[in-house]
Amino acid sequence: MDDKKKSIVRSFKQIPETGKKNHRIIIFGAGNFGKYACQYCKKIFPETEISFCDNDKDRQWQTLCGCEILPPKAAVKEYPDAIYIVANDFYAHEMEKQLFLDGIQKKQIYLFGREDYYSLLSLDEMWEVNQKIYEEITGKAIDKHALKTFTEKMQYSKIYLSNELKTRITDKYLVREWVEEKIGDRYLVPLLNVYDTPDDINFDKLPDSFVLKANHGCEMNLIVPDKRKLNQKQAVEQMWSWMKHNFAYYSFELHYKDIKPCIVAEEYIKEFEKESFDYKFFCFDGKVKMIMLVRNIHQQGAERCFYDDQFHVIPCVLNDGVPMPKVPFEKPDGLEKMIHIAEVLSQGIDQVRVDLYGPKGRIYFGEMTFTSWSGRVKVEPIEVDERLGSYWNIGDTK
Repeated sequence: MDDKKKSIVRSFKQIPETGKKNHRIIIFGAGNFGKYACQYCKKIFPETEISFCDNDKDRQWQTLCGCEILPPKAAVKEYPDAIYIVANDFYAHEMEKQLFLDGIQKKQIYLFGREDYYSLLSLDEMWEVNQKIYEEITGKAIDKHALKTFTEKMQYSKIYLSNELKTRITDKYLVREWVEEKIGDRYLVPLLNVYDTPDDINFDKLPDSFVLKANHGCEMNLIVPDKRKLNQKQAVEQMWSWMKHNFAYYSFELHYKDIKPCIVAEEYIKEFEKESFDYKFFCFDGKVKMIMLVRNIHQQGAERCFYDDQFHVIPCVLNDGVPMPKVPFEKPDGLEKMIHIAEVLSQGIDQVRVDLYGPKGRIYFGEMTFTSWSGRVKVEPIEVDERLGSYWNIGDTK
């Protein structure tokens, strides 16, 4: 964890009740983050006086949202007992350090970060912010009324087309029910336990090896091949850091928004220690249209190859640094069975990717995702992006 994330751990939404009437609030940062923080504070703390401070001299002694903008030293001198909200993600650590060196105690400082900022935007405002990010990554403009490619349509779908079914299937605990209903539990990695909070975990009752993962986001996994080597305190702290975030507001994947966080404990599959393959099936209206095989996905030297539904290679790379193999992967045993499983699981869904694993002839369910790479990726050649997009009917756009 970097210093920025170590430092300010208090969200501005955790400002104590006693601070609502008895303190002035100073928002450090008079940009877009600060503007939205101010609007929220005025709504939630209507009796509290609000001011800004900012290091930008061109902003100092101006006003924003009807509130004064002070130099930081002037703010600290005039309001030493105020609550300070750092309205910035990238320089949060430096800004907190600046306040601390000027005499503000850390218990007075709260963070208004990207997640807080995004959560206050309307859907159309989210689209505008996300549109700029997408265009920076891909180098091409996007028009919500003329969507053509897979990644373009995903930008629209993840903001405007969230629903309860997507939320249920995205939840890494509740999706187990979906899989069991559709194809039975024999394809599920055996469940050890589920915990409302990391503090509920009794490590003594877990086996010598296991996997812990949060149900409400991506890359929130703790793989434990040997419990004796696990620092339990650090593990609990790491899991609490997961629990505090709403993954929906990382990149506007709004079907994550209403997932109730928990920690899932599953059996450790020893075969995954060796060379492993992920089998990812891009499904549209219950039909597999493209297949992606990834070797050693979380290891150095990972490789990725795309295929059509007849397992013909599709030359394609993404701008994430994972190359195609020099020699395409061979067709795996049981591919037809995996395609069948993916199509059964995706019945009635306009677009979803079904991920499976196949160690030593076994087939395990991984996850179902509606937002591959959040769509924030450059697909080359673009014809592959267009091809995937042609399979996806998202209906009329707003």
